[in-house]
Amino acid sequence: MTRKTDSNVRKIIGTAAMALAVPTAASAVTAPAPLLTEKSAMSTTAAKRNARQSLREEANPELFPLKLRPSLSAAAEVAEKPIQVKVMDAEGRRILLARAHGNITLGPLPAGEYRLQLRSGASIEEHALKLGTGKRGLLRYELGA
Repeated sequence: MTRKTDSNVRKIIGTAAMALAVPTAASAVTAPAPLLTEKSAMSTTAAKRNARQSLREEANPELFPLKLRPSLSAAAEVAEKPIQVKVMDAEGRRILLARAHGNITLGPLPAGEYRLQLRSGASIEEHALKLGTGKRGLLRYELGA
């Protein structure tokens, strides 16, 4: 791409962004006018931080990591063998499929109920787990130990 073409593309994108940002006359008529007594300016850094945090929370639902650790009795044996981890939602749809050794952190996943299937060789374990606020998101597994 030449410098002139790059400049033209940037102008077109800038014009399109401006067109999306500027309300049309029809939307300006239907939108309520802001009250003069409302203060939209943020004077403190704490207010700005809280506003940014609320925007982030609205854009992304809260996500939680899922941690898998071998039980203390199986830690030495399990760390040597690879395990396959299948994470399914409440309806049984596969959300995630991973292969790892020992301590594993998966996700982050949205809050909800999950079913986990752990497989190593001929050993299979299934667990039900809930992720969400106030839940640890930690599962200790054995896998034939």
